Amino acid sequence: MFRTTESHWPRNRNGERYVLNHRGEESVLLETSARGDGKAFIDWLTVTFPDVAIHPENGWKCLVPVVDQDFAFALAERLEQIVGFGIFEKRKNGHKFYQHSWSLGEDGRFGFIAIGGQRGTVLFELTGEGCMHAKPGWEADMYDFLASGDLKLPKITRVDLTHDDHAGHYSVDRAFDDWSNNLFKLPQAPQSPAMAQFGNWAKPDGRGRTVGIGRRLSGKYLRVYEKGRQLGDPNSPWTRIELELKAEDRVIPFDVLTRPGAYLAAAYPALEFLNTEQARIATVRHAVKQGFDAMRRYVRRSAGAALAVALAIHGAGFVDDLVAEVTQDEVHRQMVRRGLDVPHHLVADLAASGTDTTGRKGNDDVDSV
Repeated sequence: MFRTTESHWPRNRNGERYVLNHRGEESVLLETSARGDGKAFIDWLTVTFPDVAIHPENGWKCLVPVVDQDFAFALAERLEQIVGFGIFEKRKNGHKFYQHSWSLGEDGRFGFIAIGGQRGTVLFELTGEGCMHAKPGWEADMYDFLASGDLKLPKITRVDLTHDDHAGHYSVDRAFDDWSNNLFKLPQAPQSPAMAQFGNWAKPDGRGRTVGIGRRLSGKYLRVYEKGRQLGDPNSPWTRIELELKAEDRVIPFDVLTRPGAYLAAAYPALEFLNTEQARIATVRHAVKQGFDAMRRYVRRSAGAALAVALAIHGAGFVDDLVAEVTQDEVHRQMVRRGLDVPHHLVADLAASGTDTTGRKGNDDVDSV
């Protein structure tokens, strides 16, 4: 339905650039220097936003009333301007619990648009292959799109940050050694994150090995794996470092799209070598705890004694009367000022203690990515 702009480089089914070796076999080579910020690139992106954002009054090309297909087509037109491809076809099934979905690229190779249910939101997703086929500079254009306000509170729910080491300077063995030496432990974490090994580590057979750091359910998961060997070259030194972030307990900033190297390098001390500039994303728990502690110190310092006297005379009901006329706007302004501009349903539980209300414990939930 919408045209697809393909790169002039030959691509295989997985989206990687390839050349043929002397035996006529496919050898994969990624030009990572031309993607991302030169240190890392985006290998997956999922965004959600309220469906009420797509409306003619907000500058969108659609009719009233806006139906699901109109949402999808209007969004696809914008995406085509940004990444160079749009809707391929309507799918029979939904996607990720959304009732209706449309594929970007054949069989969803490049991604999906989904709508219906899910509390009145729309989702669009670029797969790894879709990110590879997107036109040069798409990351900055996507950043502008998300920051423009056209989507009314968009949220990055997943992003993968990837670095390719074709020479294999950072190997899976080094990743394992770094974990063993606590170089994946964050400064304020009580312990190192979980680690798992996949593949034949006892007797490497050339089919590739993987080190997994963290837990996927926590919203932060790192893979270091032998990409070249996974693709069929048993002697390839090519190692891929891939960080998967989900908005489980963190707000993912939009500039992760234009500064992936800074965020990947800051994920763990072991990865600091990737980039001199580093940017950490505080988890919701960490940000809320810091902001709440600062607010409590302020209240105690400025009005603690007066409140103690008032409570002694009038009892706890005095506090209810004191705050009864405080508006939600005033509450929100204070939250933003104190760094608590996070989903409200998380604030009370997370600010009260350092206990993880989801039952998860460990490195992934204590500090920042």
